[in-house]
Amino acid sequence: MKLEVLRISSQTDSTSGILFDVTDGKRKFLCYTIEDEYRAIKQKHETRIPEGEYKLTLRSEGGFHSRYTSKYGADWHRGMIYVNNVPNFEYILWHTGNTDESTSGCLILGDSQTSNLVQSNGFVGSSVNAYKKVYPIVRDAILSGEEVTVEYIDYDYIEGKTVVEPEEEKSYIWDFSGVPEFHGPFMVKSPMIKHDDVKLWQKKVGITADGWFGNGTKGEVMKVQNKLDIEPTGILDLNTWKFTFAEKKER
Repeated sequence: MKLEVLRISSQTDSTSGILFDVTDGKRKFLCYTIEDEYRAIKQKHETRIPEGEYKLTLRSEGGFHSRYTSKYGADWHRGMIYVNNVPNFEYILWHTGNTDESTSGCLILGDSQTSNLVQSNGFVGSSVNAYKKVYPIVRDAILSGEEVTVEYIDYDYIEGKTVVEPEEEKSYIWDFSGVPEFHGPFMVKSPMIKHDDVKLWQKKVGITADGWFGNGTKGEVMKVQNKLDIEPTGILDLNTWKFTFAEKKER
């Protein structure tokens, strides 16, 4: 399956677009989209991803996955639509919402659209309906073993945009081979938790390594989660553990 996000209106606060299924050269309209605005230099939570072709998979961990599983049911929801290997971005998903305030580089789906020339932060309506329509199509293709890709195309003119930007020339992968074994999760509890894994994590991030998981360690976990674009729960879970110890390598 091959999909295409055609960006049709790039404005200062948002990007309006259209999602197509272009498998086998047959162009089929799926829904409208909204994203963050274009920026030559990435600003966290305020920048759309670079144009290009990306592989889509299902991500079955993280806060979005937990919430959508609870909302839609485990039989229907099998993981978030996940855009893989986006240069300088992590955890880019497709989900519901209405404006660019609902996203941090992710793609919001909708069945109707208000021009972002009229409403600066853009707007898509009936987002849940659009998601319920698009998600099963992508989900079933991925689960069947089919390769699913999406191409983001900057269709309209953007003032000051170069053909290839310096930050877009590099891409990275995570090497998890050296990640220590994990025995968590760990969180603030009464009585307070003390564990060698907590001590090892504290040492890795450069705070007092006493092994106790108190409010200070919780705060540090949230800082690390924010830095890694992980939902800041304050819980030292497997995902946070893996990315703390993983090595980020240039491709």
